[in-house]
Amino acid sequence: MVAEDAVFTEAKTPKAGDVQAGRSVPLSPTFWFSLAVLLLLPFQFGWSVGQLNLTTFNDEDECNARPLVDGTCLMFPGHSSTEWTLIVNAWIVGGMIGSLGCGVISERFGRKKVLLANAVVMLAGAVIQASTSSISVFMVGRIVAGIASGCATGMVGGYISEITPPSLRNSYGTFMQVSLSAGILVVTISFFFADTSSGWRYIAAFPVLNAGFFLAFAPFVLVESPAWLLEKGDREHAEREIARLYGFDFVPVALTWMEPGINTDLESEELCGEQHEGGTLSLLFSPLFIKQLLVALGVSAAQQLTGINAVCYYSSDIFSDAGMSDGRVGGVIVYVLMLLPTMAVARLSERFGNRRLLLTGLAGMFISATGITLALALSVEVLSIVFMGTFVAFFSASVGPLI
Repeated sequence: MVAEDAVFTEAKTPKAGDVQAGRSVPLSPTFWFSLAVLLLLPFQFGWSVGQLNLTTFNDEDECNARPLVDGTCLMFPGHSSTEWTLIVNAWIVGGMIGSLGCGVISERFGRKKVLLANAVVMLAGAVIQASTSSISVFMVGRIVAGIASGCATGMVGGYISEITPPSLRNSYGTFMQVSLSAGILVVTISFFFADTSSGWRYIAAFPVLNAGFFLAFAPFVLVESPAWLLEKGDREHAEREIARLYGFDFVPVALTWMEPGINTDLESEELCGEQHEGGTLSLLFSPLFIKQLLVALGVSAAQQLTGINAVCYYSSDIFSDAGMSDGRVGGVIVYVLMLLPTMAVARLSERFGNRRLLLTGLAGMFISATGITLALALSVEVLSIVFMGTFVAFFSASVGPLI
């Protein structure tokens, strides 16, 4: 079967009957607790994205000055620009490892066990970063934290889809981006209190609390994915977990969308078998699916190529270069504008459709990026903040949560 090699159980477009049934299913406190605990993981992702985005941690002129002035270049005083670039981007390397490897492992051991193990990795990364006085060891900690963040990216969205009724998947799927954006905003606010020679250690250590809360509550409130259990043939355990999510009376209803299909899906697999012979990978690149594959790769690449990561990593430096006296203020404004549209994107998607939102968002980001370039070239402080804000707002209302 094609589905056997999937990282997550196939999220089929539900039939109208399934959607209507999903609307009538009540969500238990266990569902909400599972969701709340789960969202601690993308919050750590956002925290790690923004944790180094403070000018006093890395002002190139101040860090290159000899002798160093007290109260400047607060992180690893005297570090080079190359070293700083490496510790910023080490997190991305870890993210690649985590996102690529986590799905395969979760397919074998289950979502819950892997999410718990990922919290331990998150804790380890925070401890390494907060306790070291070596920039090389800090880089290792960033890689470890990146693994945890990458795993969260790969796991959380799929897990939410697997435990959520079909009618709510689109809206609840945006919760991950809301949590991520909140993490970036909160760490930016923390810069007002942690702008000291030891403050960066407290910032680096915060995910210890995040991971600690997850490890304390997740074993008791987080359910194993019923869809994964059904895929593995453990129907009895799956029904128990469904009952925890929706109540015993609604187990048969939930099974209509969670259980591997026996009608339409079999017909689809027979069609695939008739049109193509070979393994799953060769089927993916066959004429039957190549268009969908290219679209998926294209929109995923577009999300990264928009330049949103540069905003998250270097907005403080960008505002300083534009002549702003305190880049933290601009950062807070920008990240508030990142958070608010994300909270409304589900309703916008229902009204305008994903395609229109994506195209509008990309067009808005293009115009905003052009405005940022002109504002920086002309050193117009206010316009740099305005266009940076519209840039992240368009991202958060389209490309960010919808891909």
